[in-house]
Order: sequence, then C-alpha cells, then structure tokens
Amino acid sequence: MTERAVVVKTAGRIAVLQIEKKPECDSCKVCAFKAGKSRVKVKALNTAGARAGDEVIVKAEKDNRALASFIVYIIPVLLAGAGVLVGALCFDREIWIVLLCLAGLLLGFAAVVAADKLLARSRGFGMEVVKICDTENIITEEGEQDGQNV
Repeated sequence: MTERAVVVKTAGRIAVLQIEKKPECDSCKVCAFKAGKSRVKVKALNTAGARAGDEVIVKAEKDNRALASFIVYIIPVLLAGAGVLVGALCFDREIWIVLLCLAGLLLGFAAVVAADKLLARSRGFGMEVVKICDTENIITEEGEQDGQNV
C-alpha cells in the first residue's frame, strides 16, 4: 500500500506521519483507524529525509496480523505446555506442574516481547517514507495527473 501523508515531526530516522482516512481504508486496516476517526498518526522509517510539514508518499508492508496473532498466542501456550510436560515427568506433586506451567507461560510472553522489540529495531515500523512530494503535478500509480491523490 502506498499513501500520501504529512510529516508531523521527525526524530533521527523516524518520522511521525498524519494520514487522512479515505474510503479504501475501511478494507485495508494497516493504519488502524479507530472508529469515528478521520486521521491517524503513525511512525515510519524516514529514508527520504523528509522534514516536518513535508507531504510524503509512505509505503506500508503487507498486513501480517495473522502471523503476529499466531506468534503472540502460540509461543506462550507451547511453553506453558512444555512446563506442564516437564512438571508431570519430573515431579509427583501437582503444585510443581502448575508452577512450571505458569513459568512457561511467563517465559513465552517475555519471548514475544523480546521478539517484538528485536523485529521493530531491525525491520522498522512496517511503514517507510519513500518520497517527498512535489505538490504540483503529481503522477498517480494509474498514470493520471492529480494534485491530491496517490
């Protein structure tokens, strides 16, 4: 997805962008517009060197919510299951099974948080500023000249 946005502020290689909601946004959901809101602010990797006030083209990665949900739910459940298995094989008392299950669950959540921070640092925020717009005579993806839409 590519979309036009306005840079609100920058901090190093990160830009905070404001994106206006369009009718197509209802089916996409990458920008996560909240109900009743017509604008959203998102963080993006600023590879184009845009400054506050610039109008830019931002490119968003494919929506990976299904994969993210799988990781967030399955990793903790698998580690909790491993805790139960280890507890059942090594201990006779049920309290140890419960404690190891909880420890596995907490370890799973910690692994998800660590993976999220690592991926955010290495892959950015999922959005990237790819071009600073010239406000006159913008050529859209369909090849039409247009001063407002991309």
